[in-house]
Amino acid sequence: MSQSTGRYLINIESIPRVATASTGADAANSLPEFLAYFVGSTAPNNVEDAVSPVADPTPTIAEIAQFLHRQAQPEILFAVHGYNTALGNFATDANQQPQGDGVKGWYQDICNDIAQNYDQKSEGLMMIGYRWPSERINGHGNDTLKSKLSYARRSLPVILKVIVIVAFAVLVGLTLVALFTPLPGTVAFGIGGVLLLLMATIAISVVLTLFLLRIVGYFRDSYRANNFGVPDLVELIRQLDKAVVEADPAADWSERPRIKLSFIGHSMGSFVVTDTVRILSDVFDRSSIGQTSLGADKAKSPSPNIGNVFSLGRLVLVAPDIPAETIISSRANFLSSSLRRFEETYLFSNEGDMALKLASTAANYASFPTRTREGGYRLGNVVVRLPDPKAPNTYGIVNLDPSSGDLLDVQPRSPITSNARPQSVTPTAQVTTLEAAGKTLTVTVSSYLKYLYTLQRTSLLDRQLELLDANQKPIAELFTVFDCTDYREALPGHGQVGLLSHALGKRSLNLIDYVRLSIDFFRGKIDTHGGYFAEAVTGVDPTRPEARLTKQLIYGLACLGFQPLLVAVTDCPEFETQPPATRKQVLQQFSRLCQGQGIQVLLAAERYNQAILGIAERDRTGY
Repeated sequence: MSQSTGRYLINIESIPRVATASTGADAANSLPEFLAYFVGSTAPNNVEDAVSPVADPTPTIAEIAQFLHRQAQPEILFAVHGYNTALGNFATDANQQPQGDGVKGWYQDICNDIAQNYDQKSEGLMMIGYRWPSERINGHGNDTLKSKLSYARRSLPVILKVIVIVAFAVLVGLTLVALFTPLPGTVAFGIGGVLLLLMATIAISVVLTLFLLRIVGYFRDSYRANNFGVPDLVELIRQLDKAVVEADPAADWSERPRIKLSFIGHSMGSFVVTDTVRILSDVFDRSSIGQTSLGADKAKSPSPNIGNVFSLGRLVLVAPDIPAETIISSRANFLSSSLRRFEETYLFSNEGDMALKLASTAANYASFPTRTREGGYRLGNVVVRLPDPKAPNTYGIVNLDPSSGDLLDVQPRSPITSNARPQSVTPTAQVTTLEAAGKTLTVTVSSYLKYLYTLQRTSLLDRQLELLDANQKPIAELFTVFDCTDYREALPGHGQVGLLSHALGKRSLNLIDYVRLSIDFFRGKIDTHGGYFAEAVTGVDPTRPEARLTKQLIYGLACLGFQPLLVAVTDCPEFETQPPATRKQVLQQFSRLCQGQGIQVLLAAERYNQAILGIAERDRTGY
C-alpha cells in the first residue's frame, strides 16, 4: 500500500542493506540484519525554494516505535554529517549504483560496518542517519557553482551594489585622469588621489570578500544547521518519544530500561548534535531548573533521562566544528549542562585539520566573542601532549603507566575485592591561589588538563585557571580524547602513511607543515578533516589506505561503549569476571594498539573507574 505524500518536516527512508565496496561483493547475501533509517530535513537550501512533497513519515515513526518498544535494551544511534555535504545516493547493486556517495553513502557504510563487525551490540540497537540541509560548494542541479554565482549576484544588497559601482567608477576615473590629463604637481593632489584609490580598493575588497563567503556557503550552512537542522532533529526525537508512549500507554517507563540515545557528530554536525541535546535537556527535564547563581547549579548531578522514554548514552564528536571553549568550564560554556548528562563522551581531534584551522577559525573570527587567538580555536584542533615540553610524542594512552597499568596523575585507589567497594579514581588536584582586584581565590583544577593544548605552549590547564569557579570541576575530565594527528595505516608498497596529516611525529606542527598540509588538502591528496572515515583508494598504484582503526574506534565506542570495545579489540570475552590486574593488561594491550598507529589517547578517569575498577556509579556533581 503506497503512502500519501505531502509537505512534512522530515523525510524517512530505509537504508538499503546491500553489498558495497567496503563490505565486498561476496557479502551481498550474508549481511546481518540491522534496522537503519535515513531521515532528512525537508528544509530547502534557499528560503524561496518550495518544499518537495515526501511520504508521510508518521507510519515509519510508528514502526520504529514498535521496534523499540519490543526490545529489552532499546538503543538508537544517530549519525550527523558536517558542512559542505551532498545528499548523494545509496549503493543499490552492481548493475545500478555499486558504490554509495554523499551522506547517504556514508550512512550506509556505517550501517554495514556496525552490522558486520560488532556482534556484541545490543539486539535492540537501531541506527538513524540524519541529514540537515547542507549544500556543496559545487554540487548538482541548483547547487552548481554557476547557479551559486548567479544567486549571489542577484541577492547582493543594493547598498553593496552601489558601493561597488561607485568604487569601480572612482578607479576607472582615476586611471583615465592619470592617462590623459596633465596632473598638478601638488602634494595635496597626490595624497588625495592615493586616498581615493585606497578607499575604492578597500570597498571593492570588502564586497568581494562577502561575495566569496556567500559562495563558500559556510555561514549559510551554519544558519541552516541552527535554524532547520537542530529544530527538525529535536522534533523527530519528540515524535519518537510520543510514538513509543502511544505504542503501549499502560507501560511504566520508570520500571523498564529507557531507550538509550547515542550520537556520532562530525564537523558542523557536532554542533547540530550538541545543540539538539541542549534543547532536549532543558525542555524535558524540569529538575534542571535551578538558581541564577553560577556555582549553585553545579552542585546537582543531572539525570541523563530526557522525555518520557529516552536516556542519553554515548557522545562521539569527530573533528567537531564547535568552539574549543566547550571543553573549558566557564560562564561562556553553553554546552556543559548538557554534555555532563551523557554516560560517556569522546573527542576525536587532529592538530592538522586545515578545514577547521583555516576555513572555520577564519570564518568565525568576526563572529566568535573572544579577545585572544586561543579563544577562537575549534574543538576539533585540540591536541594531546605530555606536560614536559622537552618530551617527544608518546602514543597510546599517554596518562597510563605502561608498566603497571595504573592511571597517572590520580588519587590513590583500592582494588576490587568481594568485601570492599573500590575507591573511585579522580585526577590529582592542583590547588592554585589567584589574586586579582585585591581578592584571593583558591581554585582546585585537575591535572588532567595539563595534557590538552590548543596552542603550542599553553595547555588548557592555564586557560582553565583563569576561568574556573572555586567550587567547579572542569568538564574536560569527562572526555576521553583521541588525538589522531599522527594516525597511520599501512599502504601496500609505501609502509605506514598518515591519513589526517603527514604523520611527522612532531610535538607541534609549524607554519611550513601547515602550508604543506593545506596544499595537499586542497589538491585532494590528504583529507585532514574527514580522513577518520576514509575508504581505501585502490588501483595500480594505491594512494590511500582505509581508516580501519579510527572507524573501529568511532563506531565501536558509539554502539558499544568503552568497556565492550576493549573486549572486542583485544579478544578478552571474560573481561567482566577478570581481576583488576588482568583488566589492566587488557587496557595496556589497547594502548599498544593505538600506539602502533600513532594515536595519542587521554583516558578519562571515569572510563578507568568503570572499565578497570568496575565502579558503575557516575558522579557528575560539580561539573
